[in-house]
Amino acid sequence: MLKWLSFKEEYIIMKILKFYKQIGKGYFNMDTMSLTAKYEDEMIAIRRHIHRHPELSNKEYKTTEFIREKLTEYGVEIAEIGMKTGVVAVIRGGKPGKTVAIREDIDALPMKELTGLPFASENDGACHSCGHDIHTTVLLYCAKVLSEIREELAGTVMLIFQPAEEHMGAGELVDCNFTQVAKPDAFIGLHVSPEIDAGSIGLKKGPANASNDFFNIKIKGKGGHGAHPENCIDPVVISGYVITQLQTVISRENYPVYPGVLTIGSIHGGTVNNIIPDYVEMHGTLRSLDPDCRKKMMAAIDRVVKGCAESMRGTAEVEWEIGVPPLVNDDSIIKAVAEAAAKTIGADHVSYVKNPSMGSEDFSVLFPKFGPGAQFRLGSGNNEDPNSRHGLHNSKNVFDEKCIRTGASVIIQYARDFLR
Repeated sequence: MLKWLSFKEEYIIMKILKFYKQIGKGYFNMDTMSLTAKYEDEMIAIRRHIHRHPELSNKEYKTTEFIREKLTEYGVEIAEIGMKTGVVAVIRGGKPGKTVAIREDIDALPMKELTGLPFASENDGACHSCGHDIHTTVLLYCAKVLSEIREELAGTVMLIFQPAEEHMGAGELVDCNFTQVAKPDAFIGLHVSPEIDAGSIGLKKGPANASNDFFNIKIKGKGGHGAHPENCIDPVVISGYVITQLQTVISRENYPVYPGVLTIGSIHGGTVNNIIPDYVEMHGTLRSLDPDCRKKMMAAIDRVVKGCAESMRGTAEVEWEIGVPPLVNDDSIIKAVAEAAAKTIGADHVSYVKNPSMGSEDFSVLFPKFGPGAQFRLGSGNNEDPNSRHGLHNSKNVFDEKCIRTGASVIIQYARDFLR
C-alpha cells in the first residue's frame, strides 16, 4: 500500500474499497426485474411522448433526434453510418465476447388516430396503430439498463432503431453497411400482439411471418363501342378470368403444407359504361412462408396471367416489386428467449403460438442473412379494455403499457445470458 499512509488510514481505505466492490457486485448481480422496475414510469412517459409525435416512414426526423438525445443521456455510443433517419448504437461490455443485435422499428402509419387518449397523436394523418412507439420505447429501456450494467457483459450490444418498417426500410441498413459497427452473432426483437395478454409473450419456432411481394398486371385488349364487342378485345372480361384463374396458383400449384395468399387489392379499367377500354390494370400481393414456394408461385402467376390473356386474344404484362423474404425464427434463440422469460416474467406467462402470421416483417431482411435471429410477440391486450383487442393497424386500438417493462425485461435478460 502507499507508504505515506498510516496504518489506520490504510485500513479505512481498504474497507471503503471493499465496500464499493461489494456494492458493484451486488448491482451487477441484481435480477433483471429489479433493474427494470426503477425506470418503468420514466419509460411510460417516453412512450407517450413518442406516441404523441408520430412520423411516417423515412420522415422520422424528430423521432430520430429524440432517440439520439436519450442515448447520449444514457452514455451510449452512437454509430454514424450515413442513415437519413433511424439510429444504430453500441454498448461495449467490460469483457470481449459475442455481439447481440436488438432491433426495433420507429415509424408510424398514415392514418388518423381515434383512441381518444390524452396523449393521442398530434400529427393529423399519422399515428402509432402498429405499436412502433412501444417498440422504440422498449429498445430505449434496454439501452438505459444495459448501459448501466455494461461491465458485466462479455461482448457487445448493437441497438438498431430501424426506420420505415412499413416501407421495407431494413434495406437502408444493408445499404449503409450496418455490420461495419459490429457483426452480430444473434438478432433479437419483438412485436406487439393485441391478441396476447399484456405481461405475457408468445413464441413461434420456425416460420413466423410471410414473405411479401407486390405485382402489377396490365391486361391489354382493343377498345371500342360497348354495343359492338365483336369488334373489340375486352380486357375487362379477360381480367375477370385472370382473377379467377390466379387463385388456382394457391389451390393447385402451391405445396399445401406451406400456406400462400394471393390477393388482388386494386383493379382499374375504363371510364364510362358504354366504352370497352383498351386496357385494365390490377395490383396485388403474394405471401408465402417458404422461399422455394415463393419462387414457384411467382413464376406461376406470370404464366397464368399471360396465358389467360393470350387465350382470349389479349396480351398481358406482369411487373414485380420484390419485397421481403419470410421471417424464420432460429429455434435455439427461441429456446433462449423462453428461458430468459422464465427468469423474468415467469414461465406461466410464456406460450407458443400455433400459427404463423401471413403478415410480413422486414426484420427478415437482416436474419438469417447476417446471422441467426428471432422475433417474439409481446402481449399488449387486456380483457378489461376492449379497445386493446382491436388489432394492429386499427385506429382505435389501445396498447396496454404494462407490456413495455415486460418486453424490455425479457430482452435484457436474453442479452445478459447471451453475453455471459
